[in-house]
Amino acid sequence: MTPKSAPSHLVDDLESALDAAAARLSRRDAPKELLEPAGVAGLLRMTLEEWGLIAALWTAIVVTPWWLYPAIAFVLAGRFHALGVVLHDATHMPLRRKTAGIRIVEVLCGYPIASTLNAMRYHHLRHHRDSGMATDPYYKAGRQNRVWLTLNILRGLALPPFWSVRAVVGAAASVVPRLRNTYAHIFLQDRTRDDLRLSREVIECAHAEWGQVGFQALIVLATLAFPRALLWGYIVPVSVAGLLAARRVLIEHTYERVANRQMETIINTTNDNHLGLLGAVGLAPRNIGYHIVHHIHPQVRLGALPRLRDWYARTHPDVYPPVRR
Repeated sequence: MTPKSAPSHLVDDLESALDAAAARLSRRDAPKELLEPAGVAGLLRMTLEEWGLIAALWTAIVVTPWWLYPAIAFVLAGRFHALGVVLHDATHMPLRRKTAGIRIVEVLCGYPIASTLNAMRYHHLRHHRDSGMATDPYYKAGRQNRVWLTLNILRGLALPPFWSVRAVVGAAASVVPRLRNTYAHIFLQDRTRDDLRLSREVIECAHAEWGQVGFQALIVLATLAFPRALLWGYIVPVSVAGLLAARRVLIEHTYERVANRQMETIINTTNDNHLGLLGAVGLAPRNIGYHIVHHIHPQVRLGALPRLRDWYARTHPDVYPPVRR
């Protein structure tokens, strides 16, 4: 008998038990040795690993029969997806300034997917702080049926061009204050109604876009010089990566409005997904599918999430849900 078909008093009892169990759960209970933070060296290692795979896949496109391209393109899209996940890990670091290593990660992981570290930090950290609330940048409203799912996945195709436009608008906003509200509310997904023209954070995001604009200019020049190579080796895979990222974000969260940031809210509105081989290849690369523990401990590095999830599943089986594979 499922909760939906069970008598109402049983559903109430189950929900009460889950809430009580969740109330006993505290971040402070997790062993400190499992709470390994992300570090610059680890980010650089993952970045170089992904670019090594990308180079190998580009070579494969050239030397293999054309009919293998769809399979290669999917794996290549997964690597561009992974670059975004590595950049995402950097967003959770307590950065006061960008070191040389962080700038390398931003250029090699962020620029190819049309993002900067500043822009991702702006919307992603607000998502973690306000997940499911009115100010959550990632919240998707609407009736959650197949049409809703399909349309929101297809929005992923628009991510690379939308973020490319964001770079231009942001760069302009760095010198034209009246553009900053448009830049922040539309392109950085700020869900407040605040006047952000003097926001230091928005201004820093806008200034960071100049590097992205320069990279986009190089992409345009390369496309004009080598249109076929850029189309099949970069534009198509990055577009597919946008679809993969949009799909992943949709299934990682349960889109219900919440009014607090308590532990039970995280558990009830966040989902693990694709923890196997297919996830590693492209659907949830670099352990980002271990999403519940990521929301509980967002500063724990990606590589440490499997052990941390195992600890939570072993010690709190009454509140940690089954894995979606």
